[in-house]
Amino acid sequence: MTQPHGEDAGLHLLVVDDEAQILELLDLTLTMSGFLVTTARSGPDALALAQSRAFDVIVLDILMTPWDGFETVRQLHAALGPALPPVVFLSGLNRAAQVPDLGDALIAAYLVKPFRPSQLVEVIGQVARAARNRPSD
Repeated sequence: MTQPHGEDAGLHLLVVDDEAQILELLDLTLTMSGFLVTTARSGPDALALAQSRAFDVIVLDILMTPWDGFETVRQLHAALGPALPPVVFLSGLNRAAQVPDLGDALIAAYLVKPFRPSQLVEVIGQVARAARNRPSD
């Protein structure tokens, strides 16, 4: 199992997927990789959690109900503004099929399923480091 870089261990992740088995698998995989994981089963649940505490990275499935991943990010961005952490999208859709009206600023990374757990761990570390290194306005 891939371990996050030293500075990435202990990152607090919000992982959102409406499929319980996938959510459990992501929770287990990311916890074993050294991350602190909070899970949500829907976009509205993710919004409530993100408004109650800070997260370093959000890992978000696209195909969910009642809000898909894109609508969830729109709602999170409306509520959190610049405090919105980087978002890693997970999808069975290829990148070209995504809805383009979010703007790349809200999409830190996009992983197409199936992916290896080590890929997800690496991408989470990359987006967290990029967010830490971004100059504040």
